[in-house]
Amino acid sequence: MSNSGVTELSDTAVDVVVIGLGPVGITLCNILGSLGIRMLGIDARESIYALPRAIGMDHEVMRVFQNIGVADDLAGVVAEYRDSVYRAADGALLRHFTSPPPPYRLGWPAYLTFIQPELEKTLRAKANACECIMLRTGVEAIGLTRPVAPRLTLRDTSTGEIAALDARFVVGCDGGASFVRRSLEIKFEDLIFDQPWLVVDVILGDAAIDLPETNVQYCHPARPHTFVVCPGRLRRWEFMLLPGETADEVNRPERVWTLLSPWIKPSEAEIWRSATYRFHALVAEKWRVGNVFLAGDACHMTPPFLAQGMVQGIKDAANLGWKLAYVLKGAPDALLDSYEQERRPLVHKVISITKELGEVICEIDEEKAKTRDEKLKSLVLQGKGTQVRQELFPPICEGLIARNAAGEPMPGAGECCPQPHVRVDDRWVRLDDLAGSGFALLTCGFTISQSNRERGNQFGIIVHEFSAEGLTEEDGVLGDWLSSVNARAVLIRPDHVVFGVAFDDEGLGELFEQLEQGLRLL
Repeated sequence: MSNSGVTELSDTAVDVVVIGLGPVGITLCNILGSLGIRMLGIDARESIYALPRAIGMDHEVMRVFQNIGVADDLAGVVAEYRDSVYRAADGALLRHFTSPPPPYRLGWPAYLTFIQPELEKTLRAKANACECIMLRTGVEAIGLTRPVAPRLTLRDTSTGEIAALDARFVVGCDGGASFVRRSLEIKFEDLIFDQPWLVVDVILGDAAIDLPETNVQYCHPARPHTFVVCPGRLRRWEFMLLPGETADEVNRPERVWTLLSPWIKPSEAEIWRSATYRFHALVAEKWRVGNVFLAGDACHMTPPFLAQGMVQGIKDAANLGWKLAYVLKGAPDALLDSYEQERRPLVHKVISITKELGEVICEIDEEKAKTRDEKLKSLVLQGKGTQVRQELFPPICEGLIARNAAGEPMPGAGECCPQPHVRVDDRWVRLDDLAGSGFALLTCGFTISQSNRERGNQFGIIVHEFSAEGLTEEDGVLGDWLSSVNARAVLIRPDHVVFGVAFDDEGLGELFEQLEQGLRLL
């Protein structure tokens, strides 16, 4: 494979191969590279897909980007996500989705919007600068055998040359039509949602146009549709296809402009892209076979109504990345089982919640829509019409988290730990910029015994003490959160998920015991 260089890798040891370099795959490459793992990322496309697809991400995803060192580079392509309102055909408010105001609990606005091609360019550039990461584009996987000791067959898409490659682990981040998933004969669990929609991305011109300042879900039975405010002059409209309509019929320029006509005219904007999709709700039955894993759309597909598709894929990468690195550096292989244990039930819940909202939005029966509107208008009048987006989704409830005596997750376990701004010299910085990439213990008004310090050292746990003599935080987000779970210390995993909390040194010792058992380091 003269153009890609893959032939030269046939005798080279590669720890991880990531198949698919969309946002999820390239993020996983960067996570692994930042942890010193030698890996190869391949993609059948020669270059980044030039049109936007995903447009929403949350503070956990932005925190991942912070940790791999690209957050500052994304400033020009990321903007804070606007509130979303659901409106009936008569314009009445049905629901209002909002995000928490500052100070931001995780160090970033709770929800953001972005321009995908620019995001991917930044992530690719970061990966290309890492000596542990090799990226090969224009290379597709055409064979996968021996999943316990994966062997890949690769083909150069321009020359047709074929080469074989062995790897310790393979991760399929290759989308809904995943070659990896099909090779493993893994089926999807269908959560029964199948709706065709037209998605239109528009670049506004210089003239002032009176458009909504918020995101709007128009719950109109005549045709449900959506408006989203994106960074800069980018705006998105989405229109549900009605029974009897075809993609070819709706996705014609003149038809698209007719749908857009209530808001804009061709002289006021340019259509960047229009495309039709079927929105599905699917979860793969397995996420691991031997040493081969699935992540992102390869193992779940989410309707877009809460912008969770890419978000959950990036969270897959964050969860799996550190575990692969730990196992490659000597941790027991069983740690990798916790990836599916943790992520699949959570993603299943997220998709179910999103599907339920989609069913509210997509109602086209006029009588059912009228009943829906009356119910939701009543809730608005009762002061129950506003929902914080982040409160919709549960924490991790399975896998590597601490539990109480009853076997339930202890308070705070499975959540993403707060990231306060802390004082360093004469400036404030986000905590993760100091905390490193391993397990960490954050304490506030807490004295750690020497024996527990020694136990923590065995796990490589870095201690950060918040006190008059230690670190100070700017807005109290960590202290307030610790108070809410009745704790003075929190033990966090490398992916910033809370393993557990403790009120005193004895409780900390119990946390260490559970961590030891969970990591199988007996």
